[in-house]
Amino acid sequence: MGAASRAYLVAYNAAQAAGWGVCLYQIAGALAAGGGPAEAYRAGAPSAAWMQCIAALEILHAATGLVPSNALNTFMQWLGRSNALYRIAQAIPELHANPAAALMLACWSLGEVVRYPWYAATAAGACPRWLTWLRYTAFIPIYPAGVAAEMVLMWRALPFIRRRGIFSVAMPNAANFAFDYATFITVVLAAYPYLWWGLYSTLLRQRRKKLGPAEPAGAGKRD
Repeated sequence: MGAASRAYLVAYNAAQAAGWGVCLYQIAGALAAGGGPAEAYRAGAPSAAWMQCIAALEILHAATGLVPSNALNTFMQWLGRSNALYRIAQAIPELHANPAAALMLACWSLGEVVRYPWYAATAAGACPRWLTWLRYTAFIPIYPAGVAAEMVLMWRALPFIRRRGIFSVAMPNAANFAFDYATFITVVLAAYPYLWWGLYSTLLRQRRKKLGPAEPAGAGKRD
């Protein structure tokens, strides 16, 4: 990797870490001020929306080989979060008071203020062991909690989607095309546990590789 690419990745990941740190601070600040789930969600949502939008660059990073990630997997993860944020939580204000909305943003923020600093430090070639441990340990409780919050929001959104026809296309129309967003979300909900476990188990395998037992002193040395 060239120096310019390395510098860009350090700057990009540092910016993402800072942005999600602001989001976490805003959520915590709202709760500390006596606000409820709705206030906490609304405090952090603008920052989360910006950072999630900027994260679309990561699809390009993977597609161009700037980072060793699968472009399709990166796109699917970005799309899943974007759907939960922009088309569910942001589109249905009644969901803001549901604790799952604030929990979703809190879990995302907690995960990203660990993940992005690790990426930045790794790109800089100066990642401390403790940060690697945190990167491959913090996700264990955070990831399931965040996914559960996303699923709760999608489930709670279904009555509103059906009643208002949100993001749905009814027949007849000039394109002769119909799309029922409620059905789409129902299918997504059914697939979520399977998709989640695929990603989660991959992270667990990576954790074993990254944090496996250290090689004994002298191992691999030639006599």
